[in-house]
Amino acid sequence: MSFTEHDVHECRRLMSACRVSQLAIGDMLAAAWADGDALGQFCEQVGLSVTTAKQWRATAKAVTPNLRTLLETCGVFVSYSVLREGTRMIGGRPVDPGYAKLRRLIDDAKTAGGDRVNYATYQTVLGTAPSLAIVLDPQAREAEEVVDYVSDMNNSPNRDLLVSALLADDAVTRAELEAEFDKQRAEREEQGGQQPPKQPTGKPDPSAALVADLLALAAQSARIIKRLPKTVQLDLAQRANASVALDDLDVFTTRVRQIAAIRTVRVPAQRRSQREKTTA
Repeated sequence: MSFTEHDVHECRRLMSACRVSQLAIGDMLAAAWADGDALGQFCEQVGLSVTTAKQWRATAKAVTPNLRTLLETCGVFVSYSVLREGTRMIGGRPVDPGYAKLRRLIDDAKTAGGDRVNYATYQTVLGTAPSLAIVLDPQAREAEEVVDYVSDMNNSPNRDLLVSALLADDAVTRAELEAEFDKQRAEREEQGGQQPPKQPTGKPDPSAALVADLLALAAQSARIIKRLPKTVQLDLAQRANASVALDDLDVFTTRVRQIAAIRTVRVPAQRRSQREKTTA
């Protein structure tokens, strides 16, 4: 049994109603009385955290009447999480002033026949998405915002582009770090009057090491495939762990293809037979 299209539309209707209510509460909290101790006392009375109240107030202030009308009439679903993301402050400034980037994503969705703005896509456009290091960190991935991002990324029609953006950001970070290390090394050598050390002649070839690791991983995968049953039932914890592992492998293989410029190629029959003998 699976969910139906009706279930999706009904849930989005309820989420839209919830979004309207949150904005209405944010409007209420923008009143002159909702400041200082009064805000804390009010939140205590209604069972709302002060932090959440301030978020709702800031979001309601940013979502103008014109934008609210657009959200109701455009036919593209925009979650409250997306609206909240647009008010995030970096360097004392909102990441999407006037929701200009969100408006473009709504237009793009309408043009492409889409029916929602994907949260992970919006984060990537804003530059607020978690880094690759955080996404791959088992502990960091337990955080609610990272779980939401990874889930939205996996269910986005632009999943491959989002993964590529993660890897591109990581490549930029690595390049910046390498440049900084080279700069510091050059400064130390200049200050100490030292010549750069010569590379040892017997240094292992990283390319050969990478290929050897990939072949070992492929051989291990082949052995796992042979042990796979026709069907398998996983409990919730097992399914979550398996999903994380498969996502990490997906990111890993995409990363290897990028850094080594590897394209899918036809493997000659004799090469396949050699691999089969190797992995048997």
